Amino acid sequence: MRVVQESVPQAQALTMRVLDLSLAAFDGPVHMHPMLELTCIARGSGLRFVGDTVEPFAPGDVVLVAPQVAHAWWSSASRRVAGAAQATVMQLHDTPALQGLPEWAAGPGVLLSEAAAGWALQGPLAAEVAAALPALSSTQGLAQLGQALALLARIAAPEARRWRRPLGLRQRRPEATAAAGARRVDALLTWVRDHLQEDLSAAAAARQLHVTPAAFSRSFKRLVGRSFTDYVNDLRIAEARLLLRRTDRPISEVAAACGFATLSNFNAQFRRRVGVSPREDRRG
Repeated sequence: MRVVQESVPQAQALTMRVLDLSLAAFDGPVHMHPMLELTCIARGSGLRFVGDTVEPFAPGDVVLVAPQVAHAWWSSASRRVAGAAQATVMQLHDTPALQGLPEWAAGPGVLLSEAAAGWALQGPLAAEVAAALPALSSTQGLAQLGQALALLARIAAPEARRWRRPLGLRQRRPEATAAAGARRVDALLTWVRDHLQEDLSAAAAARQLHVTPAAFSRSFKRLVGRSFTDYVNDLRIAEARLLLRRTDRPISEVAAACGFATLSNFNAQFRRRVGVSPREDRRG
């Protein structure tokens, strides 16, 4: 797989579009585009990649992704079943015309001026957006645009801040450079997931890209915003959270399946990233 710069044909003529997705699995490449994207997962679970973050997702997951940020959703299910992955996606061009509106500048424009790569919506805000987003599919034209702007204004409202959790930092790079970096990161993500139980190192990753370990480490941190080791541990913990929620496998077995050599290291890394122990996270 490789990361791609997504082309949105419909958006060449329209300011926005709404997609109702029903797939066997979320398995598209990590990609980026110049649109603001709001995604609500109705069915399916797996790992969500937004910028430099990797987290588990499940039904009810609602995320707003900033323009030109690499992102993807990958299903965890081993079997592909029609309709097992369902989502509603709204993509909106942050056009100069929109930017010129005082209402936009005071609401969504303020949100987009932040450094976050995206925002995970939580609590009542996530529930409100999840209920309203699918209805956009039944409208068109100015009515649809008006509803979309009202929804974004609600997300960006100051009183909604407590229900918006920033997802990583946006890497400010020229578009061509960002797309090239995203392609390399996507190839690495695929390789890492295929070898998660192994002792992954920067040296091994460098061999995959045919560069020196030192050059790889510098490039990865510049492109992703964190070290390769930190990113691998983030991915391992995200995979572990999926296994803890979806299976009754012993915690020691989950730790080993996700590449942790010792249970003590797994517990320490888990608490550092999640804030609770694996046992507490499993209980919900």
